[in-house]
Amino acid sequence: MTKSEKEHIIEMQSLSYFERLERLMKLIEISYALKTAKIIKIKK
Repeated sequence: MTKSEKEHIIEMQSLSYFERLERLMKLIEISYALKTAKIIKIKK
């Protein structure tokens, strides 16, 4: 495990449950936006 990985784990543990949930929702939104953007490009 690298130093940055350890720092990331510590950072994630220090976040509250709500903050973790918020980050997860942002990731889901981004991945959904990317997925729909690809579909729109294919349809054009």
